[in-house]
Amino acid sequence: MTRISVELSPQQEDGLVMYIGPLNYNPRLPVPDFLALELVKGLPVLLLDYGSGTIRIEHRHRFPQGKPFTVEIVLQPQTIEMIVDNCKLSTCMSLDAPKGPNRFLNVNAPLQLGGAAVNLDYLGSLFNWTYVPQDKGFSGCLRNLTINERTYDLGLPSLAKNVNSECISRSVALIASIGFTSYYLYVIIACIILLIVLLFFIIAHKTSHDEWHDKEMDHPRGTVVHYEEEGGGECDTIYDLNAVLGRLNLMDLDTIHYANINNDQYLGTFLLRKRAACDQAADAYPQDDVRCYAYEGDETSYQSLSSLTSFSGSQGDLKLPNLSVPPELQMLAYSYGEESSDTEK
Repeated sequence: MTRISVELSPQQEDGLVMYIGPLNYNPRLPVPDFLALELVKGLPVLLLDYGSGTIRIEHRHRFPQGKPFTVEIVLQPQTIEMIVDNCKLSTCMSLDAPKGPNRFLNVNAPLQLGGAAVNLDYLGSLFNWTYVPQDKGFSGCLRNLTINERTYDLGLPSLAKNVNSECISRSVALIASIGFTSYYLYVIIACIILLIVLLFFIIAHKTSHDEWHDKEMDHPRGTVVHYEEEGGGECDTIYDLNAVLGRLNLMDLDTIHYANINNDQYLGTFLLRKRAACDQAADAYPQDDVRCYAYEGDETSYQSLSSLTSFSGSQGDLKLPNLSVPPELQMLAYSYGEESSDTEK
């Protein structure tokens, strides 16, 4: 089966739209097969000869004039169909059966549009055609020539004469735009996919870099450590206690605080009173209280006291190395005692 379709915008009612068939007569090989589509009084007419007789299929129903319309030809061994505008109605389709025993179109010649470059009346008399195509050329525009679902470019014909370039340029521009869009669309999609993959690798690399390099370990400075996870911004400042201690005169402090101690025998009593006052003070923190605010994840090589599990058992179960330590310092003494024992082991 062969399908041929073309869009027509005629300016005159009569004219030969297309012709494919013999260009001359060869007595040794007389092949009369041909196909011709023409307009007669504004209506499409199909002439077809399979080599055993010419048939004429005429579309008899009028359609709106002045508008483009499509003519589709369907060639089959048993039937020949001509469909106008593909309206799916019986009034839009005309059909007939080929004459004689032949069932296929046997031609080996170029397709001619808008007219014929040979004298068809002369060829018709030599081949004894029943119906001869007209010699008058088609006046109007031809677009979207499709044969077996393949659209042909009408902008570069092998031979052209009296062709309206404006009509052809619009068809060529349409075909070129379709080719341009379909080609560059794949390129654009490939570029977008490449950019997405590249962006994914950049984000993955940056995340890995932040995790292993931007995360610095805590470095104590004397008795003050900087914070990482408690408030933010503390890492930007490094405290140097030497600048504070440089202006402190320890001799003056000894003179001020211990001016009332005139004899060394009272020093022990003085220290006991001071320690008792500190132990009984409810608002004051212990003197050796340790507070460490730092990141305590799996990557940290040390731990702070805040990571210790709180003890909920009875006080008697605790194995404290020194029971004379004040209550608020027992947990601290227990922690340091366990740590020193592990080190000795």
